[in-house]
Amino acid sequence: MREQAADQRMVELAKANAVTKSLGTSTAEMVRIFVSEIARTGKVPVRLNTSKDDNLLDVQRRNKIWSELDDTKSW
Repeated sequence: MREQAADQRMVELAKANAVTKSLGTSTAEMVRIFVSEIARTGKVPVRLNTSKDDNLLDVQRRNKIWSELDDTKSW
């Protein structure tokens, strides 16, 4: 199960990398711009949909991903 989630994140990252490369930048630079915009405006510069099919807003899925990303358990 954990490998499947990791594979899905790699697919998503590859898609993000392709998009940012087509824009002439990198995913890391886009993250920096995103964070800078939040700091500058005090707002998140994206619009989130609240449809039931939206995996970003599924609290259980999001918590599971955060748990899988938490490497402090192995320290």
